[in-house]
Amino acid sequence: MKEEHTPYIIFLPPRHEDQIFLLTSVFGSKIKLEILSEFCFKEEIYQKDIIEKFPYSNKTIITHLKDLVKLEILNEKMVKKDGKWLKIFKVNVQMKWLVLLLRNPETIPKEEMKKIITGFLNDYIKSVLKISEHYGMDKKEIQSFLSDIYENSN
Repeated sequence: MKEEHTPYIIFLPPRHEDQIFLLTSVFGSKIKLEILSEFCFKEEIYQKDIIEKFPYSNKTIITHLKDLVKLEILNEKMVKKDGKWLKIFKVNVQMKWLVLLLRNPETIPKEEMKKIITGFLNDYIKSVLKISEHYGMDKKEIQSFLSDIYENSN
């Protein structure tokens, strides 16, 4: 029997060229995927910890981190810890869905999954409303459509 596919939805930049560039930049690079996988379980990670984690050169890791910042997948900031300035990275809120693609859904605790689902619905419905408005659809149409789906679901 053929297995069902799991639906994944990610937020991408508006321009098609930027969408293709982002997807090929991330999914075409084992190193970028390894770096992003570290964010599956941590909100923020120090640059030095990422460098120490992987068997690649400092320059290679830093180059990939810079690319992920340029792609607006990661945000970077400097923090002072024990008198030293350290660079720390965090996933851009709109790109957390991309990182979740790298995590096995079965490893996500029920309460965390509930937060993920409600956060996703909030972001996704806002995006749908914005797009539908652009194409001249009324918010009431979307509300009616969602109500029909809800009422007709098992």
